[in-house]
Amino acid sequence: MTNQDLDDRLGELLTTYDMLTPSVLERARKFQVVNNYATLAGALGNLHLIAEDAVPPLLEELTGARAVDPALMQVQEDFIERMNTLIPPEVVSAMRVFPVRTEINAIHVCMMNPTDGWTRQSLESLTGCRVIPAVSPELGVTRAIEKHYAKYLNASGNPGDVTDSQELAEAAYRTLQEVPLDEYAKPALAMINRNRDALQRDPSALEKLIRDPSVIRLVHQILCRAVESGASDVHVEPAGDALRVRLRIDGVMQAMMALPIAATVPVTARLKAMADLPIQPATVPLDARIGYDFVWGRSIDLRFSLIPSISGEKVVLRVLERTRAREALGSLGMDDETRGMIEEASDLPNGLLLVTGPTGCGKSSTLYALLDRLNQDDVCLLTAEDPIESRITGVTQLQCDEDSGVTFASALRSFLRQDPDVLMVGEIRDAETADIALKAALTGHLVLSTLHTNDAAGAVLRLSNMDLEPFLIASSLRLVVAQRLLRRLCSECKRPAPGGAEAFSALLSTVEPTLRASLNTPTVHEAVGCQKCSESGFKGRTGIFEALRVSEGVEELIVSRGSAAEIRQLARWEGMHTLRESGLIKVAAGETTMSEVFEHTVGDGKLEPRPSRDPRGA
Repeated sequence: MTNQDLDDRLGELLTTYDMLTPSVLERARKFQVVNNYATLAGALGNLHLIAEDAVPPLLEELTGARAVDPALMQVQEDFIERMNTLIPPEVVSAMRVFPVRTEINAIHVCMMNPTDGWTRQSLESLTGCRVIPAVSPELGVTRAIEKHYAKYLNASGNPGDVTDSQELAEAAYRTLQEVPLDEYAKPALAMINRNRDALQRDPSALEKLIRDPSVIRLVHQILCRAVESGASDVHVEPAGDALRVRLRIDGVMQAMMALPIAATVPVTARLKAMADLPIQPATVPLDARIGYDFVWGRSIDLRFSLIPSISGEKVVLRVLERTRAREALGSLGMDDETRGMIEEASDLPNGLLLVTGPTGCGKSSTLYALLDRLNQDDVCLLTAEDPIESRITGVTQLQCDEDSGVTFASALRSFLRQDPDVLMVGEIRDAETADIALKAALTGHLVLSTLHTNDAAGAVLRLSNMDLEPFLIASSLRLVVAQRLLRRLCSECKRPAPGGAEAFSALLSTVEPTLRASLNTPTVHEAVGCQKCSESGFKGRTGIFEALRVSEGVEELIVSRGSAAEIRQLARWEGMHTLRESGLIKVAAGETTMSEVFEHTVGDGKLEPRPSRDPRGA
């Protein structure tokens, strides 16, 4: 609700309750504009047209937030000083807000319009804490700021307009980002060291410590900078005499900083507080979520995972961007032939389409790209996910939670009663889910899902090992796509690799003959490193794909319980490009290095000539 919406609704209530006549209300609106009051409530308070205590209950009714007048509260000076570390006084004045109370990971803030999402999000990004808004009349907020912040503000300071407050808040956030991370560590470590003895004597000392602004600021800046650097995971782990913070960027672990081991308990406790978990040391693994707006301008969720190791609690945070623009199928890195096979399979009225690979290889991006392609007005799409990584308008998405009894299998059963056309289940983890998915694919539904296997042919073996009938697998399965993500060479600093062409040519004997002819003798590049790519030589990632179409020959091998090697060999004879071959195409195009391909793929072996009769009579 904007300020204008709130003013309009307040005016309606005032006239509905006969507290003001329409003509007097119009007079108050004109006074508001002329005197630059941000809210109608502020103008009413100055004109004394109604009792001052009559407005807060109305604001409470309209906004659903608790009404508080900060000008009437006793606020300690040391509280204001602590808040100044998290919210600069000039931001408090410009945004016309007033912090009144803190919890372990929350700040209660008086606002003129608590339904204004921008103000709440900005404060969460500045403080690193969840913000709980209360509603206050404009005059109450103004008086409280004048009373408690006067000495912190310049004599010429004024609240400014909305645009100024937005610019000021963002500038404050950017200024925080420019300070070296070590500068935030120094006061936090000093506070931790001063409280080491107290932590051992008094269990409540830990909560007091992690509520200190210096500790809050350190942890907040670690997370903000990790997200800004493009990290997919943040690892906070005790190792020997240090607490290591490492980031996974473009699939590779990189050290961010190391803190003294004494910081382990306070830092992990602060992270647990952000995830709404008990802050005391855990004795069992914990999973949770940090889901408020602690990064400026970005809707970030952190999937929290903790394990209590022998050296201390290790926390890993998976970065999920709720509003990240999803990639189209054609921008994932696949060649035209592979994309054509995937699009052809996704256009079928029924069948199972599987995407396979290890964790972090981009399977979800591929599934979301398929869902975006299929998302039409005449198609009913249902998904069961854990977690929901991206919200798609027009698709019914269900969050699965085994603790609540909502499993992939139970979700699929319910979906089949919802008259769907396309079903997506995040992962086939067990025989029950696999059985339901295969039968749904047989009964007129297109089913999309993932499996954790090393290659496309391995998916067939994985399904067979779940004690599923081979004929059911052969009849339902349409396409299996295996994929990996390779780091993309930095376009600014890559250079031809000495001897690269010769090394590349030595590999061509294992490549399918038609593809071998198209590769010729390319220029093979190597990584160098520059400022743009943080000296890594790589920037971003691209996908490589292996698409196995379930042809009649492959079906016969599945029914006769052929091995994964036999299925793979037949698929290659029928034109499948393997992951290694897909990687070599990327090398030839100058997109990645041979070492990247070797790290993420296995050798194919020489492709033998196809016999006159295929294995097992195919």
